[in-house]
This record gives sequence, C-alpha cells and structure tokens, in this order.
Amino acid sequence: MLDILIQYAPNWTEHTTWLVIVAFVFAFFVSYGMGANDSCNDWGPAVGAGTVKLYQAYILSGILNVAGAVLLGYKVVETLRTGIIEFNIFDVYAQYNATTNQYDTVDHCGNATLVGGWKSPDIMPGAPPVECAKYTSIDFMLTQTASLAGVAAFMILSSCYKIPVSATHAVVGASVATSFYIRGNVGIKWGEIISIVISWFISPVIAGIIAGGMYYIIKYSVLIRQDTFKWALRLCPVFMCFTLVVNLYACIYDGSKYLGLDKLNATEAFLISVAIGVAGWALLTFPLKNWLPNRAKRLYDKETIKMQKRLEAGKAPKSHKIKDMREPEVAENIKELPWYKYFWAYVPEDRLTKKVFNTLQIVSSSMLSFTHGANDTGNTISPLLAIWLCYESGYAFGNAETRDDTQLLLGYGSLAMIVGFVTLGHRTIKLLAHEMTVDMSPISGFCIEVGTAFTVLICVKLGIPISSTHCTVGAVVFVGMAKSTSEGVSFGTFRKICFFWFLCFPMSAAIGIGTTIILQQFL
Repeated sequence: MLDILIQYAPNWTEHTTWLVIVAFVFAFFVSYGMGANDSCNDWGPAVGAGTVKLYQAYILSGILNVAGAVLLGYKVVETLRTGIIEFNIFDVYAQYNATTNQYDTVDHCGNATLVGGWKSPDIMPGAPPVECAKYTSIDFMLTQTASLAGVAAFMILSSCYKIPVSATHAVVGASVATSFYIRGNVGIKWGEIISIVISWFISPVIAGIIAGGMYYIIKYSVLIRQDTFKWALRLCPVFMCFTLVVNLYACIYDGSKYLGLDKLNATEAFLISVAIGVAGWALLTFPLKNWLPNRAKRLYDKETIKMQKRLEAGKAPKSHKIKDMREPEVAENIKELPWYKYFWAYVPEDRLTKKVFNTLQIVSSSMLSFTHGANDTGNTISPLLAIWLCYESGYAFGNAETRDDTQLLLGYGSLAMIVGFVTLGHRTIKLLAHEMTVDMSPISGFCIEVGTAFTVLICVKLGIPISSTHCTVGAVVFVGMAKSTSEGVSFGTFRKICFFWFLCFPMSAAIGIGTTIILQQFL
C-alpha cells in the first residue's frame, strides 16, 4: 500500500482535482489510440476492397461508433470496471470522532450506520456529521490514471508502426500491473487473466475458421460456377439474411435499455433478428430484384472507365511491396477441376460478381462498426468512469448504468476515437488491406467481417473475453489461405503483428507502473 497521508473526510476528493484532469487527458489519448488502431477492424477490409472510400469510412465510423457507445457502451463499462480485480481491496472506512471533530480511518465501522460515499455538496455547513462512510481509496484513482497512460502509449505507438493490437488486453495488463504494484497479489482475479491470455490463441483461430468456412461456401456455391454473376445474385439475399441475423442478435439480446431491448429474453431477441433478416432477404429478392444487378453493373462500368484512364495515362498497376506475398497462379481449366482441389486452388473472382458483394460488405462493416463502438469505447472509458465516480462521491463502484455522466463520458471517448481514426487510422487500414493478403475484395472482406462478428457474438455470450482485433487478423489470414493456400498471405507481416501482441501486457504494464511512481510523488 502506498504511503499516502490523507484524511478521508467528506471533502477529501477536492484535493485530487489535478489527478482527475490528468486522467481525462490520458483517457482522451487512450480513445484516440483505439480509434487509430481498432477502427481498422471495421473498415480496413472495406477500404482495401474499394467498397468504400477512406472519407466515407470516416463518416460512417463516426456515426456508428457514437451510436454504439451511447446505446450499449454502459454495459461494457460496468463489466470491465469490476471484472478483473476485486475492487473491495481499495475500500477504506472513515468514522466520525466526536471528541476530535474529525474523521478517523478505521478497519470497520462497528455498529455505526454505513454510507457508501457521499457528494461533498451534500455536506452543508451545520449539517450533522455522517457516522461512517466507505470510500474507494486514492490509491485506486492513482492506479487507474496510470493504467490509462500505459494503454495510451502502447496504442499510439502500435498505430504509428501500423500494427493492429488489442486495447482491451492493454487495459487489463496495465490495470493488473498497477494494482499489483500497490496492493500486491491481493484481489487480482488470475482466473480471468488466464482466460484472456488463452483467448489470444483461441479467438483468431475461431474467427479464421468461420471466415474461411464462409469463403469456401461462396467459392463452391458461386465462384466455381459457369455464370458466377447469376449465382451471386441468387445467393446474395441469403447471405444478407444471415448477416443481419448474426449482427442484430448480438445487438438486440441483452441490448440497450434506452430502446427497451434489455427486457427481451434470448428467444425473443432471436425471433426479432430472424424476422428482420427474412425481411432483408425478401427486400432483395422482390422489390430490389433489379436494383442489385443494376447497381453492380454501374459500379463495374465505373471501375472499368477508371482502369482505362489509368492505362491511357501510362500508369502501371501497383505492385506489392511485401516480399513474401505474390499473386496466386491460376490453374488451367480452373472450372473443371475435381471438387476437392478447390480447397487450395485459386479461383479468380470475376469483377462484376465482386460488385454484387459490395452491398453485403457495407452492411457487415456498418454493423461491426456499431458493435465496436459499443464494446471498445466502454473499455477505454471504464478506468476514467471509476476515477470520476470516486471524485464525485468518494466511492468508485456505485451503479454506473443509471448515471447521466456515464453517457457523457462515453460520448467523450467516442469523439476521441473518431479523431484518432481520422488522423492516424489510415496506417493500420493500409496494413490489413494491402500488406497481409494479396487480394482484398468485397467477397473476402465480407467473409472476414462475418467471421469476426460471429466469433465476437459466440464468445461474448459464453462469457469468454476476446479481442475483435485478434479475430479480424485471424480471419484475414484464414480467408487468404482459403483463397489460395499460402501464396496470397504475408506470414512475415503476421509474425510481426504477433510479436506486438506478446508485447501488449509487458509494455502497457511497465508504462503504467512507471507512471504510478511518478504520480505518487505529487500526492
């Protein structure tokens, strides 16, 4: 325990205003780093495939991240704020001493009436003193502020090096390290930590298997057909239905209290998701039956004109700078191979057929962006919310879901994420879109996003802590292998990413502990 001399009286948090300001600054840079890094999970495949332009990704990400954070972010805030450390190890008790007219720090309050913190404005001059109050100690505010510094530094550094990493795991690493420095081994939920570490290895594989399996379904049902455009139009409504059901169920089940979704049980949420999915299928099958092919042809013609202008201007197609990645070779008579050879054979994706999947990828990217705002904004704001509650009431672990300031802090975090995405997000987008796989198309991008969303849905509902970043990277690798074994995948880039993943815990932890040592000098 740090040797910090402080009297836990009703107005003790007034002396920590400077620490709260520092925490807000660090929290901004945490969210900034997450926007620069994690937003590539949502829009990297779409930008790489040419489905949306970078400025369009900025706009859509801004809208959907804020919506997700405001509507659902409070749930993640509450989970992470209390999920990895037994917060009662930071409890302190202050009992009023009638003899000295001061508050003494005690081990427990005896028979006195216990109050869980209070707001300083509630203690008016002349009001009778509260017998005993339970506070969250200033040590906790210090550890959380230092944790934010560790996460911010790691996320921004990773983004500068174009490496997609997990902010969730950085938050956990920094929080555990700073708590261990101050309180030792007491109160740390090592079982949760072990499960998080295990998820580093499991979640990319699960997402990769689902995304790769999805690509194989499209390869066998569309790409090896004689008329791939016709089959893409037939199956696009079915894929749309599946995409809507998966993503909507993740949002509706145990969803936003502001929309009344938290009152629905699992069956009701599933039925609503299926109903909307079927409606999406029906919309593309009947009223928009002609719109879908017409849109694909319009996009195809636009791309063709652009390619012709580049050729007339003498501009050669851009070559790949990654040395261990090359354009896969196309076998002769590719449409006449035995069925089992398509597991590793590269099947070219017809340009017109790819434009059919453009619509699907916009939907899957948008829904993944909403989920990202709901989950990851809460991760970055959790430490700041705990600090703010402690400053406001003296106790950091009151119910955050019903407070209006929780929504304001989530809005603060989501806006910082947008700034990070706009100013630095293009770097990690470039890596996912062009430096890990040779051909990022609307088809492969759609499979990557569905695989990521489906994995996050399964693991979250099972209570398994995972990273959407790890899922996306695993999905990119497996889809690249499903397209053409290892020819179109840069395993050198993948090894570099894994190296940074292993640095996540120690780097964020070391920076967090160093910041703790510095900050405690000012207390």
